[in-house]
Amino acid sequence: MKALFTSGDKKAELLEVSDPIPASGEILVKPILAGICGTDLEIIAGDGDPAFVKYPSSLGHEWVGEVIGVGAGVTSPAIGSRIVVTGIIPCQNCFECENGDTNRCLTYDEIGFTRPGAAADLITVPAWLAHEVKSSVTNETAVLAEPTAVVTQAFIKAKPKPGAKVLIIGDGTIALIAATMAKTYSAKVVHMLGLKSGQEEIAAGAGVDFFLTSATSDKYDLIIEAAGATSRIEAAVRQLVRGGTLVLLGYPGFGKSAAILIDDVINNDLNIIGSFGSSLSAWKKCVELMNSGALDLTNLVTHKFALADFEAALDALKNAPAPRGKVALVVEG
Repeated sequence: MKALFTSGDKKAELLEVSDPIPASGEILVKPILAGICGTDLEIIAGDGDPAFVKYPSSLGHEWVGEVIGVGAGVTSPAIGSRIVVTGIIPCQNCFECENGDTNRCLTYDEIGFTRPGAAADLITVPAWLAHEVKSSVTNETAVLAEPTAVVTQAFIKAKPKPGAKVLIIGDGTIALIAATMAKTYSAKVVHMLGLKSGQEEIAAGAGVDFFLTSATSDKYDLIIEAAGATSRIEAAVRQLVRGGTLVLLGYPGFGKSAAILIDDVINNDLNIIGSFGSSLSAWKKCVELMNSGALDLTNLVTHKFALADFEAALDALKNAPAPRGKVALVVEG
């Protein structure tokens, strides 16, 4: 089979490797769509946090696929099921897992980072981490399950109050998903501070009430930083109401830092939250929202390329003009 690999040397290549065979408790899956994102670009460039990437890296941590085989002892999901899969593989035994914080499992292991990803003809995964998606859910929505679970994790931690005024910094996929998610939490208004013009229409479709291209003096109950812009992080602290919450989701690049005014954080009783990955509970809620129809993210996938055309897909991720949402690789067929 073919799979997309990188050694962190600023290039990726499609390699022929042996077909995987499902072990006991595993399923064999044929990916349908595999999304690519800024984190993949960091991995390819060799800029990812070395604690979370194993080279050579098999790419593809955002994906949806069809079960085509099962290992010993597997009765569910059945062959033919369309599934998404929890990306972080928890050990189930450490104290973090026992407390439900599986995204912080002490034995870090994640699809597309430390184990083979789904930008490939085939992949094997633990059956117990698979979630079936209903026929009413589009492949475009399902391929966004992983980043949606990441956003869901952030909202679980932030606990936004109904009627909150929300600012989302960034206009990429995570930011757009966050806008849609904010509405499921009954946000009163959602503003987006974009990094480029031309994203207004896709942002409006995601639930954004007002698209900004420059900062204002408005105050917000919840700010989600999804751009990885250190200057925006510094400014965001000053835009929170007393008791407000800043959630950091965007990676500025390994080793970069932002300066914040500690007195403001203390005197205004602020919450600054880092949210890493996604737990089993976040995945459960994410898939429930998709299967119920509460989250339809179809329109966020704006660019598709065949797996063999991965170089064009990577170029689109970096250079495609707005409007640009998720870039996905079409693996099947």
